[in-house]
Formats: sequence, C-alpha cells, structure tokens
Amino acid sequence: MRSKSLKNLFDYRIEVFLFSQMLLMFGALILPGQTLEAHVFGAFYIFNIATGMLITLKKKEFFRVVTILLVCSLVLAFLDTPIFPTIDPLIPQIAIYFAFHAVVAVVLIDEMLRTFEENYRVVLGVLSGYISIGMVSFFLFILIEHMNPGSFKGLPIENMDTHSQEEALMYAAFITLMTIGYGDIVPLTPIARKAAIIVGLAGQFYMVVLTAIIVGKFLKYRQPKKKD
Repeated sequence: MRSKSLKNLFDYRIEVFLFSQMLLMFGALILPGQTLEAHVFGAFYIFNIATGMLITLKKKEFFRVVTILLVCSLVLAFLDTPIFPTIDPLIPQIAIYFAFHAVVAVVLIDEMLRTFEENYRVVLGVLSGYISIGMVSFFLFILIEHMNPGSFKGLPIENMDTHSQEEALMYAAFITLMTIGYGDIVPLTPIARKAAIIVGLAGQFYMVVLTAIIVGKFLKYRQPKKKD
C-alpha cells in the first residue's frame, strides 16, 4: 500500500513540483506580511526541495548528487565554526542551493525532451523547467550579491525578517530571464552584468529552441498516422 502511494506521488511529481514552485514565488500574495516571510517562507522552500528531490528520484546518479548537496547544507547549518572563516558563511549554502536547482532543472528538461506523452503534463513540465531556470538564475544573483555587495543597484535595505533582498533578486532574475528589463534593479559590477547576459540568453534559448523542440514532438505524435 505504501509503495503504491509513493508510485502515485511519483507519477504526479511534475504537478507537485510546479505547485511547490508557485507557492515559493507567489505565496506572499496568499499570506502577506512578516509572518509568511519569517516562518512560512522556510516551509515553502523545504517543500520545494523535497519535491525537487522527487523529480530526480529515478535518476540515481542525479539523486545521489542532490542528496550529497543537501547533506552538506545540513552539516554547514549545524556547524558552530564556519569551514571558510574568511568568507560570508551564507556563500557556501547559496552555492549548494544553486547547484541543487541546476541539477533539478537539467533532469526536468531532459525528461521533457525525452518524453513521448501527449497530455497536459508536457505543458506543465515545460513551464516547470522554465521556472527552474529562473530559480537557478535567482541563486546566481544572490551568490554574486553576497560575494560582491553592491553588485545590483535598486535593492531594498537588507531585512533578514522579511527576506526583502532575496525577494527583489528573485524578481530581478525572472525579469531578466524573460528579457523584460524594467530597469528598477540594475547590475553594476562586471560579473553581475555577465550573469545578466547569461540569464537572458538562457531564457531566449529555452523559449526559442527547447520549447520548439518539445512542442514539435508533441505535435508530431498527435498527428494521425497516414494509411498506406
């Protein structure tokens, strides 16, 4: 019975993962205020990590990688003395989360490229893959800002209780990925500008190339076979 429940959960892994992504991105609209930011935001992110691991569950080599990354994250969180005392203690954690989301994005996109399904899950998988790239971009921007404070102009004053800078950098990452560019948050340092270029190129490549390939396969398998 338990194995059947796990199988059913795995069968709906894309829907569950996409739901966790939506909670992470838009949860503040449902439960606004500092209570969400201080407590519920962490729960949403843990849920997102758990569902991300579900995406990699049957890819043993990738599942091992994300498991090792999360174990390293837990070890760093419980250490009294930082392993790297000369750098910001958050940088190793951010790098781990960046790598975690990168691995999940690769697994999800690879699965969408290999799929032969003709149902709504293909569309949801494509959307989830795009959001995954946005999350990778988000952690890239956070990593750059922590390594080189002031890399982005227009960020709010740091507030650990409300995660104001993280919220602003998530917004900046997705706006850059979609190449909208309102100009309210601007990369200033060379590394931040190069990262913005990479994120913009990734967004365009995904929309133009990967989405076209996946949609093309979807349409191909929907076409009725011609009779001889």
